[in-house]
Amino acid sequence: MPYSTAKQPMMQNGLLLGFLAAFLWGTHSVIVRYLTSDLGGLQIAVTRLFIAALAIYCILRVMRVPVSIEHKNWNFRLAVLSTVVNYVLFHIGLEHTGAANAMVLENTAPFFVLLFLYFFADTPVARVDVLATILAIFGVFLTVFRDFQGGGEPLFGDLLEIGAGLSWAVFLVSSSQAMRNSTSTAERLNFLFGIFVCAGVLLLPLAAFSLQTPTAKDVIFLILLGVLPTAMAYYLWYEAAARVSTLTATLMFAASVVFTFINSALFLGAAITPIAALGAILIVAAVFLTTMKQE
Repeated sequence: MPYSTAKQPMMQNGLLLGFLAAFLWGTHSVIVRYLTSDLGGLQIAVTRLFIAALAIYCILRVMRVPVSIEHKNWNFRLAVLSTVVNYVLFHIGLEHTGAANAMVLENTAPFFVLLFLYFFADTPVARVDVLATILAIFGVFLTVFRDFQGGGEPLFGDLLEIGAGLSWAVFLVSSSQAMRNSTSTAERLNFLFGIFVCAGVLLLPLAAFSLQTPTAKDVIFLILLGVLPTAMAYYLWYEAAARVSTLTATLMFAASVVFTFINSALFLGAAITPIAALGAILIVAAVFLTTMKQE
């Protein structure tokens, strides 16, 4: 059997898992809208990380797999550090710029991923990869175009969000490399469990300055936030990253923007504009473009 034919089912499974992860990531903003207390962004972030860690821990125990944290793995260290930096920069930047600006600028991560792959990972970058990255970033811009707004200190906030995109690129590359070197679901779950625990512990002192007591309703939605768009979404994306290229895995994260506005339309009554629909098509097309070279 030719190599490309043997790899094709695995890549197709990876695409399916990646889009499922993107769908769950797309529920994040919808769930957050239902939180009624004035919870700080970092408090929500830390809470969802610990809930996600607990969910992954329960899965590992059900599977009767030993729980371990590979703290000596450099990909793991980079993933934890970049997660912490990303959460801090994204949430602080969101206080100084619009949500649409933040979403677009954080999704510059694929551009930084291309740079990392070319300069540091000794990975050939084809023209189709560059084209796919441009299409994805432009697609993200179109999906949130109508929500652009001023106010605050947009330049400072936008710079922080670009930093969030850069740190997220580090997370995507390090995680993808680790997953492509992994050999089992148990190994991937342990890797993810360690990231959630370590990142949550490191972020806890920063979140402690703005702690608020959540209501009983908020606790329910915080649990949903920790399980669906955090534990399950990241797990599915990790399984996808083990099967597809780093850039394909990266652009599938950008596809979460598509499901964000679809879920907003379904659950919050938001309108889907033709421009947003065009942006969604461009993002999905970009994902499939990156698979052409692999096929």
